[in-house]
Amino acid sequence: MDVAEIRDQIPGLRFGVYLNTGGVGQAPASVSQAITAGYRQMTDGGLSPIDWYEAMSKAASEIPAKIADFFGADSTEVALTMSTGDGFVMVLGGLRWEPGDEVLITSEEHPVPLQAVQGLADREGAVIKEVELDHDKDVILERVERAITPRTRLICFSHVTTDSGTLLPAKEICALARARGILTLWDGCQAVGQLPVDLHGMGCDFYATNCYKWLLAPIGTGFLYVRKDAQQALKPLRRPHDPSASARQYEMGSPASVLYLGVGASLDFLTRIGGPRAIAAEASRKAEELWARLDAISGVQVVSSRRPETRSGIVTFAIAGMEGDEVSTALRQRWQIVQRGTYMTDPTGVRISVAFYTSDAELDTLVEAVTTLAGEAKR
Repeated sequence: MDVAEIRDQIPGLRFGVYLNTGGVGQAPASVSQAITAGYRQMTDGGLSPIDWYEAMSKAASEIPAKIADFFGADSTEVALTMSTGDGFVMVLGGLRWEPGDEVLITSEEHPVPLQAVQGLADREGAVIKEVELDHDKDVILERVERAITPRTRLICFSHVTTDSGTLLPAKEICALARARGILTLWDGCQAVGQLPVDLHGMGCDFYATNCYKWLLAPIGTGFLYVRKDAQQALKPLRRPHDPSASARQYEMGSPASVLYLGVGASLDFLTRIGGPRAIAAEASRKAEELWARLDAISGVQVVSSRRPETRSGIVTFAIAGMEGDEVSTALRQRWQIVQRGTYMTDPTGVRISVAFYTSDAELDTLVEAVTTLAGEAKR
């Protein structure tokens, strides 16, 4: 993979050191060009507003098939959304609940899906049970199995967690759940675009994500995967239920269809540079090198997993004597390094998103900065 040549196609990487793809990804120029071309069809007077709207809606209708092809699903199983939260609302609101039904979550869920589950508990009387995570996948599976009771209705986990970047054994958890008649809903926003994701192979019922992080698509885009069999149980929130229809029956409102041209462009870009496996291999190599370099700095603790089966391109570290937000602020203000402080890890630290387009020079700057801060913290 020619990283220098790829970086030339991503304009935002010219400014500072960008290590927060897990927050918002840096879109290639082809993504903004696709969106601009779509809007230009209306602004240059070539189409009337209604004709433009219909043209963009038709273009967006082709995106579920492209998403399905990229993620190992059928086009009839993909609904377009504006965010991960939209997908969670569609699923949690579309299932039928009884007071006391249990939902399992992990100890490290992003506030958006966490609040969606808390809202379900408030409205329907569902019971939330938290599974403490570990870096050992066998420990995770044991804890999940131990948490399941006859009242467990849904397992609602992050595929890759937001603060520590722990990769959960999704396929094994889905198999465990299905054997017990339990549905599974996954937050995929830290996984899609970072790692190969095969939705049919994974065996999940529902998978919700945005597209603007590791997929490098525009903010305001996402998708919800609904396994064909699961569409029998999931009812749409704004129209009659048709179990024979596609997952697009679950879509709500009128999203900015032109933005999905950017999703198509981002998927084309990722495919063109080698696809999910090549992308994951490049990021994994760099992340492993970063762990080793951070480990060598006195006073620095790597919080993320380094076990092959539960690690990802997210490398989270802490500096003894400094809170995560303090380290994050210093990195941004003194070295122009964009990253994010963590609040769910113990100790709190800084999350580094090591993407395929991250350069060796950027990681050199980070290591030099962390070495300086760790030295200052000892004084």
